[in-house]
Amino acid sequence: MSPEDRSSSTSSGSEEQTPLLSDVDDSYVVHTGDGGVDEVEDEISIRKGLLWRLYVSHFLSTWNMRSYEFTILLFAKAFPHSLLPTSIRGILTNGATLLLSPAIGRWVDRNASRFYTMKITILVQRAAIVIGCILWIILFLTPLSPSSSSSQSLRLNSNSDDYGLPPAIISSTPPHMHISKNLIVAILMVLGILERMCAVGNNLVMERDWVPTMASEVSSPPLHRLNAIMRRIDLVSKILAPVFVSVIAIRTSPACLAAVTAVVNLATVGVELMAARSAWERCSVLKLAREAKGPASDLDSGAVADDEEGSAVAVAVAVAVAVAVAASARENHAKTTSSLALYFSSSACLASLSSALQSFSVLSLSGPMTTYLLTRHYSLSLITTARTAISAVEIASTLVFPLAASFLSSSSTDPMAILGLTGVTLQLALLVPCFAALLLIPAKLPEGVNPAEAYPLYTVLIFVFLGLSRLGHWTHNMAVQQIVQTRVAARRRVEFSGVEMAFVSAAEIGRWAAAAVWSRPEQFGGVAGMGLGSVVVIWGLFVGWMVVVRRGRGKGRGRGVVRIE
Repeated sequence: MSPEDRSSSTSSGSEEQTPLLSDVDDSYVVHTGDGGVDEVEDEISIRKGLLWRLYVSHFLSTWNMRSYEFTILLFAKAFPHSLLPTSIRGILTNGATLLLSPAIGRWVDRNASRFYTMKITILVQRAAIVIGCILWIILFLTPLSPSSSSSQSLRLNSNSDDYGLPPAIISSTPPHMHISKNLIVAILMVLGILERMCAVGNNLVMERDWVPTMASEVSSPPLHRLNAIMRRIDLVSKILAPVFVSVIAIRTSPACLAAVTAVVNLATVGVELMAARSAWERCSVLKLAREAKGPASDLDSGAVADDEEGSAVAVAVAVAVAVAVAASARENHAKTTSSLALYFSSSACLASLSSALQSFSVLSLSGPMTTYLLTRHYSLSLITTARTAISAVEIASTLVFPLAASFLSSSSTDPMAILGLTGVTLQLALLVPCFAALLLIPAKLPEGVNPAEAYPLYTVLIFVFLGLSRLGHWTHNMAVQQIVQTRVAARRRVEFSGVEMAFVSAAEIGRWAAAAVWSRPEQFGGVAGMGLGSVVVIWGLFVGWMVVVRRGRGKGRGRGVVRIE
């Protein structure tokens, strides 16, 4: 019997009879006071060896996700005159995430073994990335056939050396072989959907299940500090992975970039799996089977019980991605309704929505903004340098956040509310001058004019205020993350977060749809204006959440799922 099976067979009865931390001496050091381990003041220290295994697994996951995410510049290389292809990819990817994230959350919650869900997301994600990189190589090493350029057909066995690969590789293919460029792009978009699904699943497992299961406000490190460390790892990857990708793109060719990305993914998948498995095996609370879901544990409002096995949900997700996302939505209608009921009845709903809607704004160096800057002839090296500096500001937010949380904990009853409001207010105030500078650069520049040289002051204002606004963005994001972790019942936390990810994807669909409808570079100012407006809405939602929570405290418990006592 495998370790996963042994963990899955753990009965709920044994969990009720045994204190949660009674057998975790291999993962924790428990410092007890006069009252023993059950006292709230007692400190539970997570061993450093376990933490480092968790950090390594998370770093490799975020590194490969961020590096493949930044290869969106390959779309700019393949389609240099329009934002439309990248926008279509963004809409399709986030559309699938919108419909399938709740199902992924239910799948994670229903699988008794926490390592099984982690393993599946890692393996499938890496397979999608490697296959996608192979298709990018095919796309870039085979230029358009002169005889069929109108149909966007690629001619294999070309003698052209424009793409930086040895002629011997190209000459190994049959002569006069043609393949549709549009077909390859379509397959790449399907693989992008699958990769995003796995990234969502991995994120839910790690940040909304493993981390809050291991840590609490009385552990060492406490939950807010561990959240900040995990976010810091993500942001370090956000710095290093794009720099790594950009250096390869500048010094070699798009095909070589795709090849290196595939090799790195293949080389690190084993290390990531071993680190995750080792962390799981060394932590007894992670090895405990999740609490079984049944009618008795559903929402009091009469939510429909899930009646399918977790593995069937996983198969349904894969089939839906490959065949029809809409069909999956119809089949999971009842379960989606149950998940939405859970989400909107929770006291964390408005705060969660405020974080989810952050994805609508294009005022960050994400795909639409990066593609826009490239089409306006900003150099890739400048964008990479700006992205690195902005990511340094984002990492600084993960250092400031736990210090601020610790300071406010001694003087405030709800430090996360204060930090969340401060973060989104700072973000809004700094994005206003960034947006103004973006509009002041003329929409139509003469051919060959570099806007960074022609308008250096406006360029500096755009990048500086855009970067500083990320301090507020991530402060708000980490505050909301902890609000969800502490106000939603543990047995429903991942399912709740799956619905939150669906709203994140809905916001991203809106962003990509706006970029697709107004796809000409000179129309980007309007899209940026809508992004600024969305931040105003986010501010209003979070203020609304604070008002509702304070009124609820005045009446006792308030409504919905509340903090676990």
